[in-house]
Amino acid sequence: MSIPQHRADLVRQAVERFAELERALDALDGVALPGRDEPMTDAAAPAPRDRDAVDVVNHLHAWHVLLLGWLAADAAGEAPAYPADGYTWRDLDRLNRDLRDRYRGDGDPTTARARLRASHDSSLARLDAMSDAEIFSDGRAWLRGATLAEPAHECLGGHYAWALGAIAGPPAPAGG
Repeated sequence: MSIPQHRADLVRQAVERFAELERALDALDGVALPGRDEPMTDAAAPAPRDRDAVDVVNHLHAWHVLLLGWLAADAAGEAPAYPADGYTWRDLDRLNRDLRDRYRGDGDPTTARARLRASHDSSLARLDAMSDAEIFSDGRAWLRGATLAEPAHECLGGHYAWALGAIAGPPAPAGG
C-alpha cells in the first residue's frame, strides 16, 4: 500500500481502513485469532506476539501513542526518540512485545476498542490540523530525511491493513 501524497488522502485512507477494521472486529465471534488459539506444539518456539484481537487492538493503540508523541515533539522543534526511548528499529520485535505487555493487563475488548477509537481520533485530529507542507516536507533528521507522512501512514492506514490481515488469520491451504 503506497503512502498517500496529500493530507486529505492520508486521512481518508485511515478513516476507510479503520471502518473496515471496525467491521471485521464486530464480526469476530470471540477474541482469539484464527490459527492462534491452540497451544504451541514446539516448546522452543516463541508464542505469537498477538494472540487475540485485544492484542491487535492494543498494538494499534500503542503505535498511535507513539505517533502522537512524534508529532508533538516535531511540532515543538524537537527530535523525538524514534521509534521509542531506549529502542532502535533493530529492536522492533522487543518494542512490539513491550508495547503488548504494557496493555495486556486490561484484556477487556470493549475498553481496548474504546481506547483505540480515541487514539485514532486524536491522531486524525492532529493530522487534520497540519498542512500538506508540514506533513510532506522532506528533511527531518530524526526521520533520516523522510516526511511525517511515512510514520503517519504506517501507524494509521498501513497499520490497519496489517491488522485486518492479522485478524483474518492465515490463508486457507490450496486444493482439496
